[in-house]
Amino acid sequence: MKFCPNCGSEIKEGAKFCPKCGFNIEQMTNPNATSDSVKSRFEKLKTDEEMALQLDQVEGLNMTRADIKKEAQRKLSGRYGEWMKTILWLVVGMIVVTFLLVMSFGRMMTAIEMTILGNLYSDRGPTGFTVFLWFVVVIMLLIVLFLIACLRKPVLQWCAIVTLRGQRADGLKIFNYLVKAQKNRVLKANVLTTFYQFCWSLLFVIPGVVKGASYAMTNVLLEKNPEMTASEAINMSRKIMHGYKLEFLIMQYSFYFWQLLVGVTYGLANFYVLPYQNVTEIQFLESLYQRYQENETK
Repeated sequence: MKFCPNCGSEIKEGAKFCPKCGFNIEQMTNPNATSDSVKSRFEKLKTDEEMALQLDQVEGLNMTRADIKKEAQRKLSGRYGEWMKTILWLVVGMIVVTFLLVMSFGRMMTAIEMTILGNLYSDRGPTGFTVFLWFVVVIMLLIVLFLIACLRKPVLQWCAIVTLRGQRADGLKIFNYLVKAQKNRVLKANVLTTFYQFCWSLLFVIPGVVKGASYAMTNVLLEKNPEMTASEAINMSRKIMHGYKLEFLIMQYSFYFWQLLVGVTYGLANFYVLPYQNVTEIQFLESLYQRYQENETK
């Protein structure tokens, strides 16, 4: 009497398969068959795993990060001096406004303190109107600082765009152009993206970082499409960056050690790092935009 080694059911003499579970009895007597079966299953598993890896990969831009950085360095070769004036003006502007803000805030707090003490001891001191005036000055300086911070990014990115085109990167001219000739659409777009990113950052930071990557194409689109509105540029940026946000973030954070160097050198390394990083990122975004255009025309 024979029994199935798989389920224990009784098997008739000469049977090739178990009538209950369908186990192949010949595998027990033919080791080569067992080996071939295991081999075929292994090959299938290997093929499936390779397919899964291919499906997980995002279609790239046919160039590595190293290639993009090398191309950025080539475009910047001998041209870092063009960026110095732009970086100096941005840094000086931020420092001056920040200094005035700190000084005004200190004066406001002093006026508040003297007003309280004057009321307590009936001495003549600053009035509530003086406190209000200093409060208005502080609010105005905060707005100016915020606007400068919002325009800093498009100025640097547009400098990178003209650098890639072989033109001179003059940040002052670009700043004037953005303010006077762009009908505030660039300022509006960057204010909106900054606000959106801040709101998303309230959800434990990471969503804000991801959203920041989805808005990365906004200034490139505004430069290429003069008639495009701020909202249209933001929405199209989200569409183009879909599936590429992680690659862009990896590109950004590959400059982490360069940023540490900026801190160690008290900001002096920015004269090299800012042009290098911005041209590299714009090179990536330009390649992505070209790929998007090619796909749209198919």
